Amino acid sequence: MTRSVDLRGADNLDWTLLRETSSHRYWLAFLPDGRQVIKSEFLADEQLVEDNRRSYNESEGKKWGDGQVVGRIPLNVLYSSQHQIMEKLKEGDRDHIKWWLNSEAALPYRTFKGRI
Repeated sequence: MTRSVDLRGADNLDWTLLRETSSHRYWLAFLPDGRQVIKSEFLADEQLVEDNRRSYNESEGKKWGDGQVVGRIPLNVLYSSQHQIMEKLKEGDRDHIKWWLNSEAALPYRTFKGRI
């Protein structure tokens, strides 16, 4: 069974590397109450951001069209409580993703210029 756990202060936990793949690292820590927590770390952020920047710059002067890819967002960012993207989508707030994609914070994940 999966449960949500408040991990404020997670940086103070003793994380042990469980497994590493070409794109992720998986870490394990024990909470003070004995429960275990696993976190994943996406390793390809730099390459994704560079690919996005290239696509973004190449979109100069191009027109919007149906099915236009406007960004590529890694799952760790999509599910991050800092950005609240998935939380807002689950609540039915479709405008939040548009607002976020137009924000400065989303620029590394944009692949096409212009306002959404």
